Amino acid sequence: MGLCLTMDIPRSSIAVTLLAAVTVTLVFKFWSSWRRSKAPRIMRPRVKNLEELADRTWQHVGKVSKLYLYPIKSCAGISLASAQATRLGLRSGTVRDRSLIIMNEKGVMVTGRMIPATVKIKARIEDGVLTLEFPGAPSFSVLLSQVEEKDVQKTTRVWDDTVPGLDCGDEAASWLKEVLGKKCRLLYHSSIPSPRSTDLGDEYPLLRGDDNALYADLTGYMLMTRESIGDLETRVKSHLPPQNFRPNILVEGTNAPYDEDLWEYIRIGDTLFRNVKPCSRCIFTTINHESGKKDSNMEPLRTLRSFRCVEGDNSPHFGINLGVDITGTINEGDAVFVTYIR
Repeated sequence: MGLCLTMDIPRSSIAVTLLAAVTVTLVFKFWSSWRRSKAPRIMRPRVKNLEELADRTWQHVGKVSKLYLYPIKSCAGISLASAQATRLGLRSGTVRDRSLIIMNEKGVMVTGRMIPATVKIKARIEDGVLTLEFPGAPSFSVLLSQVEEKDVQKTTRVWDDTVPGLDCGDEAASWLKEVLGKKCRLLYHSSIPSPRSTDLGDEYPLLRGDDNALYADLTGYMLMTRESIGDLETRVKSHLPPQNFRPNILVEGTNAPYDEDLWEYIRIGDTLFRNVKPCSRCIFTTINHESGKKDSNMEPLRTLRSFRCVEGDNSPHFGINLGVDITGTINEGDAVFVTYIR
């Protein structure tokens, strides 16, 4: 399989270590088999009520430890006690996950991969006013209703998708240039329908073409577990804040590290998600979410590449991207129930 499993003995028991290794092997066999499959993919219908899954066994695997919403792509996140799970991502009041994006003067999206300092930009929206903060700089505010009234539409690209947005104005651009040292513009998705598609061919059986997002890389949700992060910490021998990996949903209490790889459906409160694709990781994981500094040893990406890569792919998998079938409310502390891939 071209898979190298590191066998450092973690602080947990040998039995848990072996279970984690088996889980890693099984999930990579599953995803790799689908990557090689030539059979046409039939898009699975959205589940409309839980009775449609009556033939599956639900297991309690833990609870929601943290919820994170990121108003601006690649900028600081907000920790929430509760949020609405919508088709396009988490929402808290008028604040939607990754509903704003920074682009350069050529119209290319700006992310923490290019300018790590973006992670230090904090955004909040209160009473329709977007306020941006950056260490050592004056804050900046703009009334989003004025952005909508001016209706200056521009486009940028999120990977292969051309996505629209409303330009937040010259003052916002000047503020971004001051704090990031580059000419940039800030776009607001507003109520513009998302034109994006998540069609990745025949590789991922649970991924629907309409599992789209606003400005997130793929779908509107990414889930991780504390147990998987803890296992990685034992391998790199360093503390790894969950925010460095930018999850929306952090779960704790699972049976073993990487157990989430084999989840099929995930039920949290009245919300139902699907595990549509492993989350592919890049250099962004090496950037500290508070300081904006890149790890000099390329960790934890270097270690992830040693045991979490599928053959022929140099981007390790860590966490899972989710699609949502039944929207609802999720809360910190909610029990998490799953079915496993069959």
